[in-house]
Amino acid sequence: MIIQLSEAKKYLPEDYVISHEVTEEEEEGENKIEIELLNDFKPVVEPLNFNQEFESIASLDSSTRYLRDISVNLVILGMSIYSNRKGFIDFPLVKEIPYIGVNTYRKILDKISAGMKFIKVKNEINYPFDENYKLDDVADEMRTEAENIGLSEVVNDHDLVILDGPIYPTPLELTEELDLSSPSRLCHQLAYASLVNKRISLLRENIIGIVKRLENSGKLWKDNQIMEEFKKRGKNIRGLKDPTILEFIDYEFCRKSGRHSYACIIGPFKIDYNLHVEGPKNCCKGDGNSTYLSNVPSKYAYYVILRKPYVPTTYFRIEGLDESFLEKGMRTALSRLSDRLIPTFIELVDNRAKRISAGLFITAYEIASSYLSIIHDDKLAYDTTVSEFLSVSQQNLTNLL
Repeated sequence: MIIQLSEAKKYLPEDYVISHEVTEEEEEGENKIEIELLNDFKPVVEPLNFNQEFESIASLDSSTRYLRDISVNLVILGMSIYSNRKGFIDFPLVKEIPYIGVNTYRKILDKISAGMKFIKVKNEINYPFDENYKLDDVADEMRTEAENIGLSEVVNDHDLVILDGPIYPTPLELTEELDLSSPSRLCHQLAYASLVNKRISLLRENIIGIVKRLENSGKLWKDNQIMEEFKKRGKNIRGLKDPTILEFIDYEFCRKSGRHSYACIIGPFKIDYNLHVEGPKNCCKGDGNSTYLSNVPSKYAYYVILRKPYVPTTYFRIEGLDESFLEKGMRTALSRLSDRLIPTFIELVDNRAKRISAGLFITAYEIASSYLSIIHDDKLAYDTTVSEFLSVSQQNLTNLL
């Protein structure tokens, strides 16, 4: 495939340069949500000794990396599932999935062999990842598609399945908070909506999601009870992000318990999304009209603050489809915590997925660097990734001795 890309590039003018810009964190759409605290606002403080309430448990996460040439962008994906029944299931090492996305000019895409199943050159609705397609849009779609495949592997034979992230994503594209006037952005929105619709069709009550990156989430200030509680205390929390409000809650309520180590739980909340995405049946031709996403189910969620001396405080939103199951799932997820106060079930797959994508990145770089003009940032990323691999290998050897 790399050789095909190299040969195809010869037909491009020398001044053809593709955008390499990426956004590290995906923002959550907030315009079309309603959030309601279902009980009185009373944060509950408990010791860090939760019980595991389910026997068979699985967790999964995916990771993407970028390898960029002047006129070709590659997205490289790895995914890992942990099952306390089956051990680790690593993609694409043990099971096949598309793990290389190609984002470049159509003249190049047309010359890539369609028979290679591990390569994606088009999105879910058959629109090419061409020069106008944003690189991080390709990565977002590939991760969502991979995790849908992963969910289908474990949802029916485990009591609890834990996603590292939301049970279904609600990015800005689906809440009409981004400019979708260009064909590539519109077709990305429709493809993403289709993937989210597939995710929802896979969801069962036994699936929960742990959202640990809340920096781009601004839901809590929209709840009337929380807004009023802080008004009484002379604080205006309107428009603040969730971590800032959780810091206030921790300071004003949780720390007064007198405990040094604790979990502080706020909820449950009901979160409703008014999402409706429709567009042409054939995005390439723009003909007809079809609904890609509508009537999405409510989420139930708890916010959790974990505190322990000498360890940075951590914040999570833990969400699911079923309110009563969610509490049991949350307690099981919190029954095992790493030294960094991260639920072990998601830290295992997070680290392993990153290591898989890193290994694939190193291999791809060592092949591609002989044929493509890799940009400077990715040359540095290669050096850093190799150093990290060697450091971990050395540490593992030391542990064995």
